[in-house]
Amino acid sequence: MARKPVTAYAGGKGPRQRIWEAIRARGEAEWTRYSIARAACVADTTVTTYCQALEKAGIVARAGEQRINSVAAEVRWTLVRDEGIDAPRLKRDGSRVTNGLAQEQMWRALRVLACDLNARELAAHASTAAVPVTLSAAEHYLTWLMAAGYLIRTSAGKGLGKAGKGVTARYRLNLARNTGPRPPMICRAKVVYDPNEDAVVWAPMVTDEDAIHA
Repeated sequence: MARKPVTAYAGGKGPRQRIWEAIRARGEAEWTRYSIARAACVADTTVTTYCQALEKAGIVARAGEQRINSVAAEVRWTLVRDEGIDAPRLKRDGSRVTNGLAQEQMWRALRVLACDLNARELAAHASTAAVPVTLSAAEHYLTWLMAAGYLIRTSAGKGLGKAGKGVTARYRLNLARNTGPRPPMICRAKVVYDPNEDAVVWAPMVTDEDAIHA
């Protein structure tokens, strides 16, 4: 699979997020596929697919029909369970998408605990029965957050070898970079995207030599 360019992550919310925001903006009022598609600037079929998933998950419900002409009508929908600012991550059958939840849980743990910890401790605090967080996932996430300025290293690791003996590095959240509830994401293009700021906040430096040999 081809990697997305850095610019693909900057300045743009996904179609489902825009649909969800348009739905929430209507509160308890009823709405149609057409009205949401226009507000979110997405195709009608995209709204239909997402609404069907939301309906199966019990988040929206059909409220009736709006007659278009003598032979056609459009379904009117209503929001029955507001799940917050982030668009529910659903499969077509209404079941939850769990991919990416580990990063969300680790970011929440860092913000809630507000203390220094190492990768093993972060994995333990962030793990749930449904989505366990591995040590390697915690190490990976801490490394990238540190590079992007979200963390402060309170003590350096030393003496770690193949046997795993020694002292692991410890980190705490940089309060100046506590940007919000949504977790900074490590993307395929090896950049850090912050959905709270809707921007790529860190990307590896590319030298002239890298550009020549790319």
